[in-house]
Amino acid sequence: MPAKNKPGLKDILGLPKLERLIMEYFIKHISVGEIIAVLELRDEIKRLKDPELVPEFDDIIIELEINKALARLVEKGFLEHVGGCYNLAEHLRREIKEKLGSLQPGISKNLNELIK
Repeated sequence: MPAKNKPGLKDILGLPKLERLIMEYFIKHISVGEIIAVLELRDEIKRLKDPELVPEFDDIIIELEINKALARLVEKGFLEHVGGCYNLAEHLRREIKEKLGSLQPGISKNLNELIK
């Protein structure tokens, strides 16, 4: 994506439900190994039991849908995929630092508060 078209935190609100859930996960964790991210997101989806997130709740289907969504988020410029890790895109990390003073990895953050 060209620099001027990089998505901001506000743009997360317009994402499909699964992609938004994934972005909220990365706003909390900032950077996660790809295997751990898929497993934790799978478990969260199974816990939520929301049919709008995935077409069925079989582990393989959930993981496939998560991997497709992760790839789309990288393509759209929300995430980076480097060396077996997914990271919140650098420009979004900067945006969070500007709002909170630090990234606070591992701490839940309210997206609506961040975009005010």
